[in-house]
Amino acid sequence: MMSGHALRRGPAALAAVAAIAAMAVCAAARAFTPPPFPRIGGIQIGGNYQYNDPSYQAELARQSVMILGYYPRLAPGGTSMDSDIRAIKAINPNALIFLYANSDEEMTNAGTNAFGSLIGQINAMKWWLYPSGTSGAPVPSWYGDGGATINNSPFTPKDSQGDDSIDYIAKWYVSNFYAPNPSIDGFFMDNVFTAPQVSGDWYRNGQKLSPSDPKAAAALQAGYERWFSLARQLMPGKYQIGNISTWYLGGASLPSGYQDMVDGGVLEAMIGKSYSVEGYAGWQAMMKQYYAAMGAVSSPKLVIFNQWGNPTDYQSMRYGLASCLMNDAYYDFTSDAGAYSGVVWFDEYDVKLGTPTTPPPTAAWQKGVWRRDFTNGIALVNPKGNGPQTVQLAGKFVKIKGTQDRSVNNGQTVTSVTLQNRDGIILLRQSPLQQPKAPSGLTIGG
Repeated sequence: MMSGHALRRGPAALAAVAAIAAMAVCAAARAFTPPPFPRIGGIQIGGNYQYNDPSYQAELARQSVMILGYYPRLAPGGTSMDSDIRAIKAINPNALIFLYANSDEEMTNAGTNAFGSLIGQINAMKWWLYPSGTSGAPVPSWYGDGGATINNSPFTPKDSQGDDSIDYIAKWYVSNFYAPNPSIDGFFMDNVFTAPQVSGDWYRNGQKLSPSDPKAAAALQAGYERWFSLARQLMPGKYQIGNISTWYLGGASLPSGYQDMVDGGVLEAMIGKSYSVEGYAGWQAMMKQYYAAMGAVSSPKLVIFNQWGNPTDYQSMRYGLASCLMNDAYYDFTSDAGAYSGVVWFDEYDVKLGTPTTPPPTAAWQKGVWRRDFTNGIALVNPKGNGPQTVQLAGKFVKIKGTQDRSVNNGQTVTSVTLQNRDGIILLRQSPLQQPKAPSGLTIGG
């Protein structure tokens, strides 16, 4: 993972954790109905955190799954964060809202930092990652932002309560993020790597391990496995997702402990950045990673397929959205200018494709173009490197009628379409199909 390829946030007493968990045990799992396609997700952890703005709340509520930023005692516009979350859910009761969490780096100076109590405990227990033991300065964060790397593994000294670093961090987030905001649907943990990004003494035995050392990877993996296990215990009925962008990169295998560890996650910048898989390895490599990640997460598979770009580059957006529609993730377009703030909306988002009538395709449909069928329409994507292609639809379909790219979305009835290189399109059926019935004992979707 290259520098900068990570979601970043903007700027309580642990005794309460047991009480929080006890109350939560009584709560039933929140009902969630997977929405029809296209499924829209969002990452809004940047900007000024103006979650109290009614117009912003209305925009956020158009998304089905979203990640918001938070820090202890945040009160947007003087309102409580939980009241803002409840306002979004009042508009869209089926929306899932996650708060950003990060266990792998922090600033070392607590000062007046909102995370001061966490930093103070890490300082006191020397839970930073050091080159050797606890000697010298902590290993700098791989972000290069002036922070230090936390040894977020179970191989750290236990405090007076018997907690190692990752236990304490998990309980701290539950007390400081979940307790004041019980309306959230879970946490989003950034940087769920399968191997460290820096060298350090992960086992506190005087041995500095490189990021490529399997023993270093094992230590880090044990930490994330513990985070998700404990978060589930302390937040029963909630979902837990993470940044899974590095999973399966370059055809790498996934640690066995990571299978079904999360309920979903973010595939960050799949398209649009210098480090995007599609850019340096091609469309097929991107889709291989996408499909593998979907198979690695547990139901209801809350995966966000994230793309960066210019919101007026409609062809690139269609290409990304259509690629996402080949499987079951939630699509998110991040504006280069706005970064992770605001909601960018496209005509295609308002289309009612319904539910899939075919599984995620595993091969091209015609002339290298991929297709997936839905009850109300179809999605086509022409991969990078395939050149312009004209395909026959074997029937009449209707282009959506939009206001943004009217040369494409003009409402015309067509029997064939021409797709440019790196292009995609959504077409509607003249008559919707009937949703096929599931065999006895099975459920479609979800």
